Amino acid sequence: MNRRRTLAGLAAGTAAALVAPIAAKAGNPDGELIALCARFDANERRYLSFYSGGANEITDDDERDAVTDPIAYEQRDLAEQITSHRITTLAGFAAVARSLGLWDSQIGEPDEHGCINEQLVAMLVRDARAIS
Repeated sequence: MNRRRTLAGLAAGTAAALVAPIAAKAGNPDGELIALCARFDANERRYLSFYSGGANEITDDDERDAVTDPIAYEQRDLAEQITSHRITTLAGFAAVARSLGLWDSQIGEPDEHGCINEQLVAMLVRDARAIS
């Protein structure tokens, strides 16, 4: 991940974390889901910051694991909470797509995948992130 993408990701995560509580309070039916996704995204950015090229890079695997394992466990809990919701708005869909794209940077472009299901997921993630 290069510096520009890292900074853009951090800025987007900060914006999402700030907007999510507003969406929840504004009566958006997916407000709680959007807030959970914002928490997930902030955690994922923090997690990634401890790896190569990150702002908090830790080169020793054991030391890094001691810091990142609790974040990974929290991510699993957040993912369970996120997936317990049913998406009812485009804003909710976009929030989940952003979280998926952040967590799985290998999704890439549809033409990079051989399976139809993977191509369609890549398309949904790419386009939802672009319009949100």
